Parts: sequence; C-alpha cells; structure tokens
Amino acid sequence: MGAMRAGWLVVLGLLVPSVANAQAIFRLENGQIPNSPITNQLKYYGGRVISNVKIVEIAWNASVDSNYMTQLQGFYTAIVTSPFVDWLTEYDTIGLTGFADFQPGSNQHIGRGSFVSSVVLVPQNQSTNLSDQDIQTELVGQLTANALPAPALDAAGNVDSLYMIDFPAGTNITLVNLHSCSDFGAYHFTVTYQGKSVPYGVHPNCGYSFATSTLIHSHELVEAMTDTEVGLVETNTTSPNERPLAWVTLASTAWQSEEVADICEGTSDTVAGYTVQKIWSNYAQACVSHIPICDGVLVPPACRPCNDFDSLNACTNACATDGPKAGECVLCTSKHHEACSGTTPACDEATYTCVACAENADCKDAATPVCDAASHTCRACATDSDCGGGDAGASLVCDTAGDPSKGQCVACNVDAQCKSSEQCVAHACTPIVVDAGADGGEESGGSGGCSCDLSGRSSRAPLAGLLGLGLVLARRRRRHC
Repeated sequence: MGAMRAGWLVVLGLLVPSVANAQAIFRLENGQIPNSPITNQLKYYGGRVISNVKIVEIAWNASVDSNYMTQLQGFYTAIVTSPFVDWLTEYDTIGLTGFADFQPGSNQHIGRGSFVSSVVLVPQNQSTNLSDQDIQTELVGQLTANALPAPALDAAGNVDSLYMIDFPAGTNITLVNLHSCSDFGAYHFTVTYQGKSVPYGVHPNCGYSFATSTLIHSHELVEAMTDTEVGLVETNTTSPNERPLAWVTLASTAWQSEEVADICEGTSDTVAGYTVQKIWSNYAQACVSHIPICDGVLVPPACRPCNDFDSLNACTNACATDGPKAGECVLCTSKHHEACSGTTPACDEATYTCVACAENADCKDAATPVCDAASHTCRACATDSDCGGGDAGASLVCDTAGDPSKGQCVACNVDAQCKSSEQCVAHACTPIVVDAGADGGEESGGSGGCSCDLSGRSSRAPLAGLLGLGLVLARRRRRHC
C-alpha cells in the first residue's frame, strides 16, 4: 500500500491536512506522485507474505480497455519471473518471529510467481461510486459464483493468488476518507474468504500513461507479496503495529507505518522492458529494482550472496552455497546439475564443472564401477577399497580373479567375506541350506542327502550345479549312518 506522507493537500482551493502515512496506498499529493523517498528500516510483525504469487488480472467490467489489459498481462507475466522478484528473498519469513510479540511467523519463502488468467467481470454492483467495502462484497460474490479462479494455496495453506482489479474511467473509489486519483493512485488490501486471507489490488483509471501504470502496479504487487494481510488491520488508527502485518516500518499505529514500496515512492527503473518502482531493501539500505548476485568482484551491499532458492532462477543454473565460490552463481552443484548431461552428467563441486562422475554412484556400467578421483572418469576396480572395503556381509569387494567379472565390485570372492550363515557362490553370498534329515539335518548346498548301505558305509547323492559362471560343488558336513 502506498503511504501518504504527513502534509497538506489542496482541495477546492482550501488547505486541509492529509492522512499521515496511510500504508497500502500509492499516495498522491495534489494528484501527483511525490518524489522524495524516505528511508526507514522494515520490521517483521509476524503476518503472512505470498510464497509464489499467482496473478489473476481482473477488469471490473467490459468498459475497461481490452488493449490495456492485454499489455498489462504482458507486464505481469514478465515481471513475476524477473530479477525484480528474486531479491525479495530477504523478506522471507522462514524461522522469524514477530517483532512485537516474539511469536513464530508464517515461515514462508518468497519466490517467483506466474500469471494465471485475465477475467472481465459482470459486476452485480453497477455503481460508478464504490467504497472498498463494495469491492470486497463484489469480489467475494464473484469467487462464490466461480466467476473467478479459486484462491490457490501454497504447501502450508497460505493464499498465493493475488486478484488485481482495474477499473474503467469515471469510476470513483473511496477507502476510509481517501479518494481515488486525488489521494491515492492505487492500493492493495485483504478480504477474508472461506477462512483464508485473500489479497487484492485496486487500480482506478486516473488517465496515466502505461509506463506510470506499470510503475504503480509494481508498487502494489510487491507490497501485497510482502504484507499480504494488511487489509485486516490497516484502518487501525489507534493501536501500535501488530499482527497480521508482515513487513512494515516501526510506527505508533498500523495506519502510520509504511511498506516496502512506500519508502521509495518517486523512484523508478526498467526491468524486463517495463517501468517499475524501486523497492526498499534492508540489506542494501537503498531503493532498488533488483540486487545482482555477488560474483567475486561486486562488493556487498551492492550485490547479494545467492541462496539455494536462486538456483534455476536468479542463477541461471545453480548457486554455490558452500565451497570456494559460496554465494556466487556457478554452472552446477551436486544438488543442481541440470546443466550437466550426456557423457558428463555429474558435477565436480571443487571446480563447479560437469564431469563423467563425481562419486561411484555416478558410474552405472558394472564393468567400470569406480569413479577415479583425479580424472573424474569411471574405471574398473583394482582393490577392495575401491568398492567399499570387504567387511563380512557389509561392503562390496573387487573381483581381481581372471574371470568374466574381473574389475567389477561384487559381494564376495571367498566365503569369509559373507555372513557365517552364507557361502560365496559366483561372487554372491547365498544362504547355506540345512538338510531336514531324520537325525536333525545337515548343512548342504542342495537338496541331496546320504543313505546307508547294509555294510554300514555311507553313500552320498552327488550334488553339482552349474551356478553363475563356474561349476561349484556345495559343501557338506559328513555324518555317520
């Protein structure tokens, strides 16, 4: 919400005091955008933000210029996936507590968003003089009638949808005692729908150029993203800042505090080809449209260290979160190696380059199961340590014998590398089968047993199976008949 700085407005030739610092409003002075930014530190009061904004663009009725709405759709689509949004991670609420009550916050990350749809309403309220309550009533009615997409939720159940409403020329809107196009150029607010806090923006037609319109829309967009529930407490002119406010300045009342864009009203920049307003950054202690990622040359706070959320977003490929380039964008990391493919599908985090393998698990061919630490290529094993060690029943060992599986990591080479209840057969540990004979049984590699002849000599049924790659004779324990 853009705030109104304390001062005076000229109305019908009379001097009247303006409303001091009304947050959520893109303030105007004498119908003009002020140009003297105020600097202040933003505090987190515990309320919700928008995790990944989903824009629903709304024309109040068919009189809103369709070409303008099409242009606006292009603006929203580009800006919510641009660097204008990426740096807002500094206003994440993960792990934060409220500045005033010290209670846990909403635990949200602010990331890139998307454009959902453009809707032309057929409003029940046909008046050209609307209050904010009229707009809330219409919005709830349209949602209930399914004329608007239902609010989308993030994983924790917080609303991601932002309903941005543009009005036709000649429609007058009032918020408390403020009037459109004289006291404010736009505002964002909150309505409760089905138990959820649903944010919306109100954009009267004040005859601005498209560049000025996108500047104002960017102002309300970022403020809705960083102070979603302000409409539930905004008109409190007597109590101190409190929940459910999110990121606002310290002030004696909610009405007097300012949001991230209020502080920088009067500034502008170009992002993704569109005019936007700069936003206050606590990190940079300045009004910014984006903050570039540190690259080892740029010095903070003119740049910011990237974080894992920046991977595939602000960082085209990946962000190094540790190592020699921690906080910088790199080609790949072990967690984000989407840029690596073909013969080099893995990432060497020491150099952030794509290689054939970084660990044994990257070597999928049984004939070359070991990743060479120096060359980052897959090779045959040479010793048991290449495969894990050889502790009984626990690790793979290297087949160094002259058989077809030489150089492969196998379960065993000898019985001693298996559990006591197993034997090594064709480099695999297999259970020793117990013969269920009349005298209590014997260990056997098969189902054969022994029999007694009349002379008292025992005779064994021969057991030999072609197992794996060789002829293996099962072990037996001699028993007397």
